[in-house]
Amino acid sequence: MLLDSIRSTLHDGPRFGRVRLLSSAGVRIADAAGVADAPDAADAAGGRTFAVTADKPGAPGTIALTWPLSDSRMFWKVGMRPSGPAQPADWDGRVPVSLVNSAPMGCLLDSADRNVLAFAYSYAKDEVLMRYGVDEERAMFTVVLDVARMPGASELLLTDRHGMAADVIRALSRWMGRRTDRFPMSPEALEPVFSTWYAYLQRIDADELLAQADGIRGLGCRSVFVDDGWQAFGHGRGYAGCGDWVPDTGKFPDLAACVARLRERHGLTTVLWVAPLLLGERSEAFARMAPYAPLPMDGDPDCGCRVLDPRRAVVRDHVADVCARLMRRYGIGGLKIDFLDQARAYQGRPLDDPACGDVEDVGEAMRMMLAQVRDVMLAQCDGVPIVEFRQPYSSPAIAPYSNVVRASDCPSDAATNRVRIVDERLVSTRRVVHGDMLLWHPQAGAEACAEQIMGSFFAVPQISVRPSAMSEEQRAACRYLLRVWRDHRDVLLGGGLDPVGVTDGYPLVSAYGDGGQVSAVYARGMVVDVDVTRTGRLLVLNASREPAVALRLHGDGRSVRVAGDAHDCRGSVVTTWDEPIAAADDASGGEAASGAGFLRLPAPAYGVLDLSVR
Repeated sequence: MLLDSIRSTLHDGPRFGRVRLLSSAGVRIADAAGVADAPDAADAAGGRTFAVTADKPGAPGTIALTWPLSDSRMFWKVGMRPSGPAQPADWDGRVPVSLVNSAPMGCLLDSADRNVLAFAYSYAKDEVLMRYGVDEERAMFTVVLDVARMPGASELLLTDRHGMAADVIRALSRWMGRRTDRFPMSPEALEPVFSTWYAYLQRIDADELLAQADGIRGLGCRSVFVDDGWQAFGHGRGYAGCGDWVPDTGKFPDLAACVARLRERHGLTTVLWVAPLLLGERSEAFARMAPYAPLPMDGDPDCGCRVLDPRRAVVRDHVADVCARLMRRYGIGGLKIDFLDQARAYQGRPLDDPACGDVEDVGEAMRMMLAQVRDVMLAQCDGVPIVEFRQPYSSPAIAPYSNVVRASDCPSDAATNRVRIVDERLVSTRRVVHGDMLLWHPQAGAEACAEQIMGSFFAVPQISVRPSAMSEEQRAACRYLLRVWRDHRDVLLGGGLDPVGVTDGYPLVSAYGDGGQVSAVYARGMVVDVDVTRTGRLLVLNASREPAVALRLHGDGRSVRVAGDAHDCRGSVVTTWDEPIAAADDASGGEAASGAGFLRLPAPAYGVLDLSVR
C-alpha cells in the first residue's frame, strides 16, 4: 500500500538478491564497487554497498526497498522500541531520523533472531523520514527513506547474511561510524552514578546533597549527576526559567564550593543537567535571544518556553558559551545535555534574513553546534569531561560529540531498561552506555533493589534512591551488587556482548572477556551456555524469582570441576559447590541432545553465582 501510493514517482534501480531498489527522479543507485572503504565495510556486514548520487544536491529525494517477508517476526531499528507492533503495517511504521533521533538503519529479523535483511544509509546528519512495514496485499516488507536534502553522494549498505541479529546490527553500526572521530573517554564515565532526578526531582539543594555524600560514596558511586532543579526557576516541572543557567541561590548559594567539597572530601565528581536549546520566558536571556527562538517547545504556545534555532550562528555561540561557562565557573566534571531533539522543529522551515555564519540545514547546524560544545568542554576540563546524551540520540554519527549515552526514562521498569540498554549497546560502539536512573520503593525488600540493578548490569548503573531512605537490607544489596559490577566491569563494558532473544526482550544476556563470562538470566527456561575452552570464571545473575539456574557446559568434551558459591542479593553465601561434570563435545553434536554437560544449580531469587570452571 505504501509503495503503491508513491510508485509513480519512483524508478527501478539495481536488485540485491530478492530486494528491489527504487529511487525518485534525479537519484541514482548503482553498485559501489569503486567507492572508497566500501568493500571492506560490506564484507564486515556480509553484504553489498551501493552508491547513491543526486543530480541536484540539496533537493528532496526518496530511496525505497522492498522484499518478501519470509518468516520475519520483528523490524529492529535504532533507539527506543515502539510500543506498537514489532512488525507494523507499512501505513503505520514511521520515524523521523536525524543526528539526534535514531538513525537511517534497520534490521528485519526472523523468529530465531537471525537477519532477514538489514540496511544502513550513510547520510545520518540531516532529517530522513523513514517509513516501513508490511505490505499486506503482497506479503512484502517495504522501507522508504524520504531524504529532506539529498547529498550529492552517499552510500547504502544492504546485507541478507543469515547471521545473528546482534552481530549484523553491530557490523552495520561500525559501517555507519567508520568515518567519524571518537570523543575521548572519561574514567569517571565508567563508574557508578548517583542521579538526583528520581530521588529528588527538582527538590535538590546543596545541604541535602552534602548530607548524603558519604552514603552515596558508600554505595559505590563515584559521581553525582545533579539533574533539573539546580538552576534558577528550576521548580514546578516546567521550563519557563531555562536560558540563564545560573544556580538557584536559595538551593545552591555557592555551587562552586559545593562541587569542590563533593570532590575533595567525598571523592565525587559532579555533572550538571543542562538543556541549552531551551529558552524560558522568565529567563533574563529571553529578551536577548527570543528573536532566535520563534517556535515553542513541543509546539505548545502556552508552555512558556521556546526552542533556540541552531541554524543561527549566534545560537550556536550562545550554547557553546553556556557549556564553557558552567565548566569553568563551577569546576564540574561534565554535563548531561538534554532536549537536543527539540531542534527538529526547524527542519524544513525557511530561514528568514540569514546572517553571516547561519546555515540552512538543521543537521549541519547541529553538527557544528555539538562540535563547538565538544571543543570548549575539552578546553575547560582538566581531564576529560563526562558528556551524557540520552536515547534517542543514538546514531553512530553523533558519537564524536559525547562519551555517554543513557537509556531513556523508564522509572522503576527494569525490563524496559534492560531492553533499551542492550539495544543501545549494539549501536554504541564508541560510547559507554548508562542505564536509566534506578528507582525502587524504600520500604520494599532487598530484591526490589537487586531487580533494578541487575536490569542495568550491562551498562553503567545510575542509582536514584537516597541512601538515607533505603533500608539496611537495600543498602547492603546495593553495596554488594555495585561491588560485583565494578569487579567485572571490564568484561561487562569492554567484552563481547551476546544477547539472546532480541525479539523477546533479551531474557538472557552474556558478556565475555579475558577468560571470564558474566551471564544474566531474566526469565525462566533459559540455559546459560559455557564454553569450557575459553571460560575459567563464570558469574551468573539469577535476575528472576526462579529457584535455580541451568548451565550447559560444552567445548572439547573434557571433564571439569564447577566450584564456587551462591550469594543472595545482599552478598551472603547460601550454597557452596564443587562438582565434576563432563562437558559436551562440540565436535559431536549428538552428545548435547543426550543431556551431556547440563547442570542445574540452586540459586536464590536475584542472587549471584560466582563460579570457577577448571
